[in-house]
Amino acid sequence: MGKFRDGWNEARTAAEAAEAEKQRRLERIATALNALSDALSADSAALAEQKLTLKMEHGSLLLKRLVEPLAGVTFDPDSRSYKIHKYAVTDGSNEDEAKDVDECAAKLGAYAYSVKLKPTET
Repeated sequence: MGKFRDGWNEARTAAEAAEAEKQRRLERIATALNALSDALSADSAALAEQKLTLKMEHGSLLLKRLVEPLAGVTFDPDSRSYKIHKYAVTDGSNEDEAKDVDECAAKLGAYAYSVKLKPTET
């Protein structure tokens, strides 16, 4: 075999390995976000009472009130942590981190309460 073919095969092998790693990473992210969604579904009655819904969208789990997104959660497989992106923050940081599913669900609950719609005064 010639050098051209050697270079071709090396590049193909490297590209296939990179694609396989990308797929494994995406699978870890999907598994982690599905675990969070399952944990939050245990509180489906509380979510419905507050008119909150969950939706998986573009590699993140969105927490919405009616049609307004309140937060998005992503998973970082390198640090093995959940990243909470808060969309309706008025004070403090709009980013948070949780080390596991339970901590993330609890932080989402606390955040949802903090942005809870206040009744209008008449």
